[in-house]
Amino acid sequence: MITLYKTPPLWGLPSFSPACMKLETWFRMAKLNYQADTSLNFAIAPKGKIPFIEYQGKLIGDSTLIIEMLKSEAGIDLDANLTPTERAISLAFRRMIKENIYWGEAYIRYQVPENWQVYREALINILSAVVPAAECELIVADACETICTQLYNQGMGRHSDQEICQIITADFQALSDFLADKLFFMGEQPTTLDATAYAYVGNLIKPPLKHSIVDYVLQLKNLCQHYERMNQLFFSDLEV
Repeated sequence: MITLYKTPPLWGLPSFSPACMKLETWFRMAKLNYQADTSLNFAIAPKGKIPFIEYQGKLIGDSTLIIEMLKSEAGIDLDANLTPTERAISLAFRRMIKENIYWGEAYIRYQVPENWQVYREALINILSAVVPAAECELIVADACETICTQLYNQGMGRHSDQEICQIITADFQALSDFLADKLFFMGEQPTTLDATAYAYVGNLIKPPLKHSIVDYVLQLKNLCQHYERMNQLFFSDLEV
């Protein structure tokens, strides 16, 4: 049994963390037996963040490294039928999602003032179940400061709102163009890229946060339909 340490469901999403949602989706696609722990115990997280897992008595962090480890240890490869060219395309899109789209979504949550108030309240409500109330405000404020600093250091936080919109909508348009009218990104069967896109598209369009990037992606009907398709296939048991 694998224990998956993740953020809890929120806004109809399996997890309000895209990385957690991606990893749990991959687990379900791979038909792995696991149990979820949503206690947000960062103290034992091997890399100081979630998701992470306990596997064969070891704590292992980082969703991408966890997937690679399980591919090696358990012989599971959702991309086994892809050609080398298709694997390269999949990797490039997954890197784009994780290393660029992620920062656009962080900007929407943490640096758009009206959205931050909504997200802040959600974080406090979730933390209050596992952390003394007096500590919640401090933890959330510290998280906001950390992410905003990371946004600036990474570079996304140095751009104007209009420039961020231009950058991130181009990424989502590329995903939409590549998906086209296919059921899944690489063809008839879902692969690791589908788990990744599902998690990051969902964490953009489902939270009650407002931004022109959200409006843009909601108009990309094939991405929204892909989200619903994946949701029905792998999380039809989720209580909204």
